[in-house]
Amino acid sequence: MRFVSNVIRNFLSKVDAADDQRIQMVPKSSAGIRPGDFIFFKYFSEQSVLLVISPVVKDARTGNRLFTGFKVPSDGDYTPDSLKDLYKNKELPTENYRTYILSKIKGPVWRIK
Repeated sequence: MRFVSNVIRNFLSKVDAADDQRIQMVPKSSAGIRPGDFIFFKYFSEQSVLLVISPVVKDARTGNRLFTGFKVPSDGDYTPDSLKDLYKNKELPTENYRTYILSKIKGPVWRIK
């Protein structure tokens, strides 16, 4: 993958997804972003890997489409399976939860298979 941060590159190699065959571009919608997916994208100037926690929903107050994800720590010893287990058991550290506005994502959203 071209133009990805070292954090993303390290995570991809850690989960054996460094080749482009396990990465696919998905739509910025509820069809492309679902709970349990590992995704990455550029949000302002930051790139990070996320485990999606809540689906894309429209906020009635603002009208923005939002989703919540767990920002995978770059220094953690996490694997996709361990993160999914923590997610199922509601044991993910809450300080890494982030809510994102779909319209502010710059460029494509990529899902790791």
